[in-house]
Amino acid sequence: MGDIDELHGLRKTFHVGAYQQVINDATNPSVRISSDAARIERKVYLYRAYVAQGRLNMATNEITQSDAPELRAVKLLARQLGGVDVSAEAKALLAENPKSALLAVLVASILFNAGLTDDTLTVLHPFKKNLEALALTIQTLLKMNRLDLAKKEVATMKTWADDATLAQMIEAWTNLYPSADEKFNEAFYTFDELAASSTATAKLLTSKAVSKIHAGKFDEAEELLGNALNWNNNDAEALINLIVVAHATGKPAEVAARLTNQLRDAAPNHIYLQELKLKEDMFDRSAQRFAV
Repeated sequence: MGDIDELHGLRKTFHVGAYQQVINDATNPSVRISSDAARIERKVYLYRAYVAQGRLNMATNEITQSDAPELRAVKLLARQLGGVDVSAEAKALLAENPKSALLAVLVASILFNAGLTDDTLTVLHPFKKNLEALALTIQTLLKMNRLDLAKKEVATMKTWADDATLAQMIEAWTNLYPSADEKFNEAFYTFDELAASSTATAKLLTSKAVSKIHAGKFDEAEELLGNALNWNNNDAEALINLIVVAHATGKPAEVAARLTNQLRDAAPNHIYLQELKLKEDMFDRSAQRFAV
């Protein structure tokens, strides 16, 4: 008989984006965890949930240098989201502890956020049978416009992890990629079923909305994104997709500007804002060349 996975439910709750429930479950004193490794992993998900809520200080203030490497990696992630370049520290931490899949996922997340896609894939490569590592691998391949490789990874994954919640989400995210055989409806129904079977979190509602955006159903997308903001009024991904909808439907410029300002308050170091600033600076430099 195999060992019982004591954290299966906690991981699933985290993956669907029910971060407050993760915090509640991980701090429930009546839940007993039998192994030291599982206790560390539970704390990792606890602090990752705080970070996902934007409560970065919970990780930066409470995690110390004497904590496990995986927890220290969460602290580095929180510092990065606060605007600090921690890529070199993250690589050094992994070099000292190269066999931990959880640590690799956290370090790879930091490198991905920093735009270091090749380094991200290198870190994740040894952990092909870890679903979080695979999810980030596929996300990285899609960011690199390698849909062909992402689809191969999904096909391989389905031979060993087809029924897992995260596996279903990975396939649906791949189906949302432009030119992915227009499987937008399949992606929508996957997220819809997950929301019905667990909780309709901001993450799942936004994923459903993205499916509708790809299908050109902007009114339905806007309603879903409004519901996502009712769940979490500072959800960065919901705000970004509302900006997309505002532009696509020709709403007044002040609508997108207001949403962008809200995003700046909610997630000032988000990659979307960094890329927007880069493009604005490029435009300004180009405009100056033609100034009279």
